Amino acid sequence: MLFDRRAPYDFFSVYHVPDVVTQRQFEAGIAASGWYDYFEQVNISGAALSPVGALLNNVALLPPTPQGPQIPPVSPITKQRVNVLGRTMTYADEGAGVPVVFVHGDVMSSFLWRNVIPHLDGQRTRSLAGDSDKLPDAGPGTYAFATHARYFDAWMEALDLRDGVVLVGHDGGANVTFDWAMRHEDQVRGLAFSEAITPPFDWEDWPAQMRPQFQYLRTAEGERDVLENNFFVNAAPQSITRMLTPAEFTEIVRPYAQPGEDRRPTTDWPREVPFDNDRSQTRTALEAQAAWLADTSIPRLHLPGVPGGIARLGGRKRRLISTWPSLIEAPVPGLHWTPEDAPHAMGSALAEWLRSLIN
Repeated sequence: MLFDRRAPYDFFSVYHVPDVVTQRQFEAGIAASGWYDYFEQVNISGAALSPVGALLNNVALLPPTPQGPQIPPVSPITKQRVNVLGRTMTYADEGAGVPVVFVHGDVMSSFLWRNVIPHLDGQRTRSLAGDSDKLPDAGPGTYAFATHARYFDAWMEALDLRDGVVLVGHDGGANVTFDWAMRHEDQVRGLAFSEAITPPFDWEDWPAQMRPQFQYLRTAEGERDVLENNFFVNAAPQSITRMLTPAEFTEIVRPYAQPGEDRRPTTDWPREVPFDNDRSQTRTALEAQAAWLADTSIPRLHLPGVPGGIARLGGRKRRLISTWPSLIEAPVPGLHWTPEDAPHAMGSALAEWLRSLIN
């Protein structure tokens, strides 16, 4: 059966402007000219989609989204410093009230949360997001999951974030928050997460477009490609549905711009993700987290992408997460990098959920 999906308009105009303010001024000028007195017109605008984002929207027959707030390419958030286990950790610290701790995953830094955190303004919350210093004498296995968890513990202790905290995590950062919450359950007010690493751990449950990358990273050639050519960081935009500006990508690359061991974090964690029947300390930790999450009554907010990446729509991981108690699901548009794909949708959903926890 064929459907007529032609737009009911004879002419289209596409234009690009530097920001939302300029766009609104331009549209006001059109209205002032009297154009709308003679012609019917519909204005549709939004952030530019990447090729994969445009393809997914077209396949899903999704309508254009309305223009939201501008997505700044540079974070407006200033950072502070604290000594943690002999290393310097920088962190964002915005607002006052209930501590809400944002934890990024592999490849990214606290920059990931720059457009989500502002949605919590006026919420009586204190938003925190940290960045790790590089470790000395790095080599294979330096940035194991247990090491991330140990430094996160020490950072939380250094900032005295121990009572009524809300934890927000993405990717492996979500698992770091699960680990801390499991050991400090009476101090956690709520958990929000997106694209966490959860069972089942079969290759068939991993996103098809990401399997070749993760298999390649397990080879000696893949390791060299990361350390010499920044392979894993440079591959990230392929899974982001929004077109990044050069300034945004420069900041994403910045922590890993120096060739060599500075890029070690971006190969250690992908190699630790368990698959099939491999047994490791990390697999045991992630399975223990999943068992605890299936039992605890701590309020949780799951922010899965549509169609999603690790927790893809219709996948076994997503179905298993949906069975956890005390869980609310708030889907947002996107693949794996949901805070980059849909920061305003994620921020709005998080703010609404926090109001129910705090008030």
